[in-house]
Amino acid sequence: MIKLIIYFLLLSTTLGIYSDDDVFYCYDDLTDDELSEKIIVQPLDQYIFLIVSPLAFMCTMFITYSFIKYPNTRKMPGDIVFFISLSDAILCIHWFLTACYYTTFGENPLSSGPFCQINSMFSIFAGTGEVSYNVVFCIYIRLTLKNQFKVIPKLSIILHSLAWIAMITIPLLAKFTHNNGLSIFGTCSFKYHPGFPLAGIVLVLLYTLISLYTIWYFNKAIPDDEKYREIKDTFAKYYYRYIKGSCIIWTCEAISFTIAGFNCSYFHEGFLLIFITIGNSAKLCTPVVLSILRYNDPTIKEQVKRLWRKVWRRDNVQSELLEDDANFYDNIHQNLKFDQVNTIIFGIRAVCKSDLQLDTEEFDHINILRRYTDFKFQNDSISNSDNFKLKSNYNLTTDDFIEEILYEIDNKGTQNEKTIDLKLLQSTLTVYAPTIFQKIRDKDKKMINHLKSFDLLANQEQIKQFKGPDGGKGGAFFFFTHDNKLIIKTLSDQELAVIRKNLIPYFLHLSENETIISPIYGIYKLFRQNVEESINVVVMRNAMQIPSMYRIRTYDIKGSEHSRQVLKKNKKASEVELKKITLKDIDFQNLEQQLHIPQQYRERLRKCLINDANFFSKIKLMDYSLLIIKMDWYTYSQNNPHIKEVEIPNYFSSDLQCIPCINAVERGIYYHIAIIDYLQEWNAQKIIEKHTKKAIHANIALDTSAQNPEDYAKRFIEKVAYVII
Repeated sequence: MIKLIIYFLLLSTTLGIYSDDDVFYCYDDLTDDELSEKIIVQPLDQYIFLIVSPLAFMCTMFITYSFIKYPNTRKMPGDIVFFISLSDAILCIHWFLTACYYTTFGENPLSSGPFCQINSMFSIFAGTGEVSYNVVFCIYIRLTLKNQFKVIPKLSIILHSLAWIAMITIPLLAKFTHNNGLSIFGTCSFKYHPGFPLAGIVLVLLYTLISLYTIWYFNKAIPDDEKYREIKDTFAKYYYRYIKGSCIIWTCEAISFTIAGFNCSYFHEGFLLIFITIGNSAKLCTPVVLSILRYNDPTIKEQVKRLWRKVWRRDNVQSELLEDDANFYDNIHQNLKFDQVNTIIFGIRAVCKSDLQLDTEEFDHINILRRYTDFKFQNDSISNSDNFKLKSNYNLTTDDFIEEILYEIDNKGTQNEKTIDLKLLQSTLTVYAPTIFQKIRDKDKKMINHLKSFDLLANQEQIKQFKGPDGGKGGAFFFFTHDNKLIIKTLSDQELAVIRKNLIPYFLHLSENETIISPIYGIYKLFRQNVEESINVVVMRNAMQIPSMYRIRTYDIKGSEHSRQVLKKNKKASEVELKKITLKDIDFQNLEQQLHIPQQYRERLRKCLINDANFFSKIKLMDYSLLIIKMDWYTYSQNNPHIKEVEIPNYFSSDLQCIPCINAVERGIYYHIAIIDYLQEWNAQKIIEKHTKKAIHANIALDTSAQNPEDYAKRFIEKVAYVII
């Protein structure tokens, strides 16, 4: 490259292509007419623009058309590649129009004239888009690899918004500050300002650092073994080339911009004008070279091949559309999800096996470390009498509640797991308060066999069917075991801190009271090797206990009425639709009014709800819900003749968790009842949420869902325990 530049310098000097008279002084206060005369597009630059820009435009439009042709390329990050190509296409039009104007009129347009002003806005808009979306791609890779178990709500909208905010804001700022017009390159874009010739180099350096960090993090986040080696090689092969190509081209632009700037400000040498030609050539290389490199982007590679065959061979490839909607990056994330779920289940199974004190030869390669943390209980609800109860009634101390066991898991698997395509990730699983949760598991061991529920082989079909987080607006991950007995759910760090802080009163409440609180059977944290992020998960009882196909309706009841309606007014939903959605308070009032249960259950259930609500108020928790699921046990027993109605209570630790419906038209229907989502503290976020909603609706008395724990418990008792029960 350096030799080539030197050759052109000597050639241009010999032929006199560039003259000292063509150099203008950047510090001169020139009028628009004078600036238009001073800044000229060299003949070589004109030919480059006229010939290469249409070719570059076709290269970018080939990718753009593939996105129109094949819908599955439009998903992220394919849509990012689309907008990069679209930005390049706009720049090609900009350069072609510039050359056409100069060829037609023999001079550059006026800097403040309509042509240059409009053309410069499009140039700045597209240039900003190209840079912004390249950075957005790096952000996307980083965020999606950070945690496969959590959905970032509206990630696509957020990332596109960031790019478009930059694409709109920067041109407008340039316009309002009078910084758009003729540049020293002879095109309409940003005006050159003396004193900042190194800005281009700084931007290229920042982009290079961001890109190299993305590659480094990708290699660190993807396991280094045979299963993932091809994925890593595919990504590295494409992205290394793309980064190398873009950095070389943009570095040439930056160096050309810097030298041209110094020449304009200080040197005033005609032969240095060749760097303007080099800079313009580098600009045109961006859509040509990078488009060719993008043809190998794993997201769109197959679609580009199909389109290429259709264009050049006239093949009918309409039937060759990919049947699988998942793109290259979707497959990476899905594989990592599967393997992490397998690793978590494997670790939990090891914990359950230690509960039974069975031969653990299956887990010999797991290294177990026991430790106590410096976690301190800061809970005023824990009294001396509670500590006395723990010692005298359960032979426990406060140390048992802060104990942690570390399970160091390698990636070898077990003899059984080797018979299937199963991959464990080298990780460390932290087990919190193992003795405490073992006692809670033992309480329900007649209805749930944890070792059986977490059998890896039996759960493979469930794991393969798993598509992603399914935790409502919070974006939490849910996994249901193969026997429908248990749920694995992700926890935020805040929720983990809440349950650990309140674990003593929580344990005592579950142990000493009749309750319908959905119990927690274990809390775990998974650390993957070489990845700094961790995953918090909790194991809980599944309120359904039988397959979801027998679910009739699901209600999430809080006792609030504001924004607590799912079904639209005057629109009747079908029974099929009702089975798929979670209904809320107003829907329950319209469809059910109250629970149709035998009288002997009503008072017990009401007393239970009141007791549980007061308990949550005492430990300062709110936002919990009463989950009511109507399940068709009659059809289930018909399809499973070995199931008898008298055996239904065996599926539950309390008959209050599954109560028969006495409505004559709903034969064999049972209400599955549990209190869920009870790890939310009354904090600043909830206070802001409450008052913001009141302000938006201009109603100080608005009954929002978010209330302080005392008011929340009072409303829950009044609206739920005494109304629907």
